[in-house]
Amino acid sequence: MSLSPAGEWSACGERFYHKKEIYSHVAGGTGTPGKAGSVLPSPPSSSGRIPTPLYEYRAAASRFGGPIALIRDETLLLEVGSVYDPSQSVHIASSNGKLYGKFPWKESVVEGGGPGLASSNKVRSKGRLVGFGWTSSLALLCVDDHGSVFQYDTQGELLHSHFNALSKYKSTTNPFGDSPNGAEGDVEFVVTDCQVWDEGVVVIATERDLATGERVSRRCFSLLCSSSNSVESGFMQVEELKCPGFEHGDIHSVCVAEPLTSISGKLEVFLAVGDGICVVDAQNMERQSIDKGPFLEMSLCPNGQLLAAINEDGELLVVSTDFQQFLTEFQTDMDEEPDQLVWCGVDSVVARWEEELVMVGPYGDCVKYTYDDGVILIPECDGVRILSDNVVDFLYRVPDCMVEIYRPGSTAPSALLYDARQHFDNQTARADENLRTIGDQLVDAIDKCLEAAGYTFDVMEQKSLLRAASYGHVFCAEYPKDKFREMCQAIRVLNSVRDAQVGIPLTLLQYQALTPQVLVSRLANSHHHLLACRVAQYSGIGIERVLHHWAKIKILKGDGITDQDLCDVIVSKLQSCHGSSIAGVASYAFQRSRKKLAAMLLEFETRVSKQVPLLLEIGELQRAIDKAIESGDADLVYYTLFFVKQRISLQEFLELVNHRPQASSLFISYCKKTESDSLKTVLQSMGKHEDIASTTFAEILSENNPIEANDDPNKFANLVSGLQRTADLYTFTKEHAFESRACIEYAKLLKTQRKLQDTSSHTQYTGLSVAESMSQCIMLGNARALTQLKSDFKITDRQFWFLKIRTLSNAHDWNTLADFAQEKKSPVGYLPFYEAAKEKGAPNAVLATFIRKIGDARSRAEKFAAIGLVNEAAEAAAATKDQDLLTRIRDMAGTSVNSIANNAIGQLRGKFA
Repeated sequence: MSLSPAGEWSACGERFYHKKEIYSHVAGGTGTPGKAGSVLPSPPSSSGRIPTPLYEYRAAASRFGGPIALIRDETLLLEVGSVYDPSQSVHIASSNGKLYGKFPWKESVVEGGGPGLASSNKVRSKGRLVGFGWTSSLALLCVDDHGSVFQYDTQGELLHSHFNALSKYKSTTNPFGDSPNGAEGDVEFVVTDCQVWDEGVVVIATERDLATGERVSRRCFSLLCSSSNSVESGFMQVEELKCPGFEHGDIHSVCVAEPLTSISGKLEVFLAVGDGICVVDAQNMERQSIDKGPFLEMSLCPNGQLLAAINEDGELLVVSTDFQQFLTEFQTDMDEEPDQLVWCGVDSVVARWEEELVMVGPYGDCVKYTYDDGVILIPECDGVRILSDNVVDFLYRVPDCMVEIYRPGSTAPSALLYDARQHFDNQTARADENLRTIGDQLVDAIDKCLEAAGYTFDVMEQKSLLRAASYGHVFCAEYPKDKFREMCQAIRVLNSVRDAQVGIPLTLLQYQALTPQVLVSRLANSHHHLLACRVAQYSGIGIERVLHHWAKIKILKGDGITDQDLCDVIVSKLQSCHGSSIAGVASYAFQRSRKKLAAMLLEFETRVSKQVPLLLEIGELQRAIDKAIESGDADLVYYTLFFVKQRISLQEFLELVNHRPQASSLFISYCKKTESDSLKTVLQSMGKHEDIASTTFAEILSENNPIEANDDPNKFANLVSGLQRTADLYTFTKEHAFESRACIEYAKLLKTQRKLQDTSSHTQYTGLSVAESMSQCIMLGNARALTQLKSDFKITDRQFWFLKIRTLSNAHDWNTLADFAQEKKSPVGYLPFYEAAKEKGAPNAVLATFIRKIGDARSRAEKFAAIGLVNEAAEAAAATKDQDLLTRIRDMAGTSVNSIANNAIGQLRGKFA
């Protein structure tokens, strides 16, 4: 019979805690084998493991079962016979000690360096490593004593060029020694400590200058507090805040409250200064009402509501972060300063002194644990990971659901259900008795068994609890099936990532807080791409990002593989993911100096909007232009053309564009609107003479306004000569003969109008058309000029008569219009006289004059009738001998017709009846 898990618990007041061994054979030393029954035993091989002994190393571990970084503590003496590492390597490993990679800290770096990045010729030497830590995106931030910050991934690869956290707060002196003579410069700000948090790093310089950098990937830093005499943007003089102790520089410990958990919702820094604690944010500093310091270590609760601190007398205090409540005061009876102080979830605090751990509960109860060697405490949201030379333990509070099930003598519904399943397996009747006892609490019992299965690390216990929940589910039809399925999926994922080959010891609460998406990303960063894909598919998440990361690693490690082979492997994988973009992978290949591979990969990119910019970046200009044109996206074509134009000479650019009508058309359109100076050059190179002529014509008119040029002989001469040049340009193509002739005619018209202007100073001719100019002459009675215009511009008689009729009608000059009708036989007839006069409201007498001259009797009859002259209409109708017309005329006359007209119509009708 198996022992109950409760036998491994430790009571701390009314609560139980469990220190569970989750990995063995952690470090690279000889170590001791894991004990029998270890849940997740690691392979016994020591190759590729973290170094030992751990007490000689400084460590930084990521939350949520993330990787660990270690570097030997250079302040410790080197034991006789030990191997000295002059490069001071930083080792990065998984939670179970499996080495991911390492990089030398004592090395020269190139300013602006980093993989695939352009760099300058300045070579720098790293300073002493002050501190390091992990961000939420698994970037390892390393800060040296000069304030330079370096970012590495989980494999030890430099992510970005380094930058300085204090650069804008320094004086003219430089920590890298950039003096003219090349001598080492004096350091004004020396970094003495730093705290890395999820989104950045807080740096302490000269023990009293504080800088914080948020969104590290954007390289944005601001100094929160400084004792400098100068006050710049972002500076605050501490002396003005009257904070006792801080001006003397005695900072004992620091901890950071992240914006998501701080009271103010902003980044807050807790400083143990003097005998008290100060809280600093970007705007101010506030001394808190606590004076039992100095506090040698401080730690914030994961939810940000409580602060734990140990003073030099070994007294542990737990207070609310608003310092209004003091929850615990516990005397540890330790004379030495603690090595670490962390929270175990939100219920208890764990302090470490070398090999001894002291856990203090919420009511002053404590539990002590002892190890044979030095350990490292890694706080989590629901417990503490304990890393030693041989094993990895997880210390956590036992959830209430597990206490109910496993507590000896428990009669809780979940415990009864758990026992019922065992009785059922043993085929005893007590299974039915337990179910009857549970009664209507069966749903709660199933929930507790499922929850307990998610919390436990032991696979056999998981199966037992899930079988118990499944057994209860049979008798509870209303229990949601999705809840059972989701828990089984979560447990399966957790067991996969907890495996010793993966080394991510997530708990259920951590998994829920981390989310499956982030877990998949972390698996990819740890190069567990196959598992990442399976977890993503199992959780209903897209695998595109995983495949992209895999492809980039393939390129990074594929120096010995040909471009074609590498392209085939990458494309075959990425194309299995429907809709996956290859542009990002191609961009990375180009950054790694594999231009040919990048070009080959881009052939398989289906999104032109991503394909074209990268083609431009790698220098494939012609392909980029062709792809942009094929897309039919005018904006993309414009973007491509502008990019290419800036990279090559104008002549080379025009040669590229000339052979592509769509591109040349768009570029010409752009030049017409914004680059008129270079427009002619562009058009000339393309042989577009008609466009050159049009452009020249527009420029001439804009530079030499015809009205203004009339008073300026030089402008007038330029205008006329420009029109002649435009006419010549149009003669290059036969299709534009009309435009050429029009320019010549326009120049001739301007000359004629200028002569007319000279003779009639009060009348404006310039700017008028030929017809308008002739109308002006008609109104002025300038017959000579009118005849000259008619002759010069070959105006036909019909055109002239129509123009004069319209002009006189518009002027209501009926007498002149009537006289004009009597001059000679009209080449256009007399109907236009009538229509124009009627449109402009001429009297009936005038209209009758023009109607009488209309030759067609039918038309005369209708027009007379239209203006009410019935007798004349009847006479005209009689001349047509059309009975229907006579009837229509009488009907049109209506009641207004007199007896004479009626008689005439009647006689005519009788005559022709």
